[in-house]
Amino acid sequence: MFRTKVPRVFVLAGVVLLFLVTYTTLHLYHRVPPSYPTAGTQLIPAKDAVALGESIDHVVAADTPGTDSVPILAAVPTQEPATQVEESVQEPDTVESPSQPQVPPPVQTIELGSGGSSGGDSSSSDSGDGDSGGDSSTNHQAEDHGLPLPDAKHCPKDLEFLVRSSIDLELTERVRYTRRYIEPIFSNTVDRDEVANITEPLLDDGVEVDMYDCGDAVIPQSTPIKLHVPKPHPETSFTHLSFGVATDYSRLNDSIAPFAHWISGTGARLVAVVMDAKEKSSTEMDQLQHEFDVAGINATLVKPINDKFDTSQCHFSVLVNMLELSDPDTQWYGLLDDDTFFPALQPLSDSLAKLDHTVDSYVGALSEDFQAVRGFGIMAFGGAGAFLSAPLAKKLGEQAFTCINEATTREGDTILRDCVYANSKAKLTMLPGLYQQDITSDVSGFFEAGLKPITLHHWKSWYRAPVEKMAKAATFCGHCFLQRWRFGTDTILSNGYSIATYKDGVESINLQLMEGTWGKADSRDFDFSLGPLRKAYPADQKASYKLMEAEIAENGDLKQLYVKVGDSAAGELDQVVELVWLKH
Repeated sequence: MFRTKVPRVFVLAGVVLLFLVTYTTLHLYHRVPPSYPTAGTQLIPAKDAVALGESIDHVVAADTPGTDSVPILAAVPTQEPATQVEESVQEPDTVESPSQPQVPPPVQTIELGSGGSSGGDSSSSDSGDGDSGGDSSTNHQAEDHGLPLPDAKHCPKDLEFLVRSSIDLELTERVRYTRRYIEPIFSNTVDRDEVANITEPLLDDGVEVDMYDCGDAVIPQSTPIKLHVPKPHPETSFTHLSFGVATDYSRLNDSIAPFAHWISGTGARLVAVVMDAKEKSSTEMDQLQHEFDVAGINATLVKPINDKFDTSQCHFSVLVNMLELSDPDTQWYGLLDDDTFFPALQPLSDSLAKLDHTVDSYVGALSEDFQAVRGFGIMAFGGAGAFLSAPLAKKLGEQAFTCINEATTREGDTILRDCVYANSKAKLTMLPGLYQQDITSDVSGFFEAGLKPITLHHWKSWYRAPVEKMAKAATFCGHCFLQRWRFGTDTILSNGYSIATYKDGVESINLQLMEGTWGKADSRDFDFSLGPLRKAYPADQKASYKLMEAEIAENGDLKQLYVKVGDSAAGELDQVVELVWLKH
């Protein structure tokens, strides 16, 4: 009997061992998820989904400050935890700025990310600052190859800006690189609108630079090119200007960097209505206020004066808060969208100084699109900025609630216009340089026309452009922002935006006309404001290097990177032109 029991024990032990090995292998090596009872799922709002975990990133709203234009729905279990969170994002319908009715742009692509707009974006970024560098393509070379990020310490010092910037710009591992030095000749008498002819070429074949192995890279040196530019804007206080916006917490937070560019340290006041302030804790509000303080912005954050007011109505009612916080020195009150951008405040102040701030004055600009003007009438379109003299602002502030309650529309711009007409004899004064920018997609024609914009708009929604980086030129040499020069026979530099080369040469171009590159440009709806326009160049006739990065160095030099993105499918390298504007 003993002989028969021994094999059975071993058989039993073998079965147990086999079970343990199989179970351990499945759970440790194949990562089988734990089993849960079958449970239905339900769709919940995005804010609740975010509260459940940080796996769902926020979406950059296209152009609607203070509102969620795109619903985000997350699938979560009703009883038991699910093994995977699902997220569906719908393409937005036409998106409008809340401060004014507009002709809607084409459907914009909504990007998911953890950094706000980057842009613009932008979004951005309309970028933190909303700026993602414009129309760059994605080249995840480091991720694909498992390589570390490029390290500028391994490269010559004069390549540090290029290598450091290549990470955020997602440049190819190797680039075709050209550097040119610019010696600015500052003058108060330069003809800013003249397209000066520089006989020598701006571009050459460049050299190939490996971002991961550039220790021995040798960049050919060249004699600086002398360009005549206006003098920088003087350092001036703008305490006579007060600005107001209405938007939500997230968009306001994302707008700090763009705001800082034009208002930080100027003495001008910013009053921001935080539409969802009641949903935020005091700690969150204090933190947001702290971020504005750190950025050097004289900002005051307030709640809506009426809980029933929407963002568009608060776009007008913020005037009440602005008046309460103003002082006797305030001459002008500006009502803005949260994506209204000033390359610099000096041009605005200079233009308003030509008007009488002691009488009722209603100042602004129309949309560039005739269909928008035709549909909504003559008024200051808010994205371009609407400006009220102190006497008129006080009259409207006293009647704000009445104007909102009796309004026949909910759009802030039309409420403002009707309130002006009902309480004063003021009519709209058009201020050249204010741009609503109701243009979409490829706006290169606008920026390459040699304009001197006081305001820009829609830069992280209807189109994408790194306006903060572009406007570094305005900081360096004032009105030289977007100033144009002709180089050689085929190249045009639009300072702060692009370097464009033309296959048939520059002589074939009528530089007095704006190139109609955006949607509906051929409809003639823009002729009254921006035209007459010339036809857009096809891609095989015009090559563009777009500005994607810029900074003012410690020594005062302005460094700009203009990038032509290569065709990755064809194995092309990105081409980079660095312009170094010498301060001394």
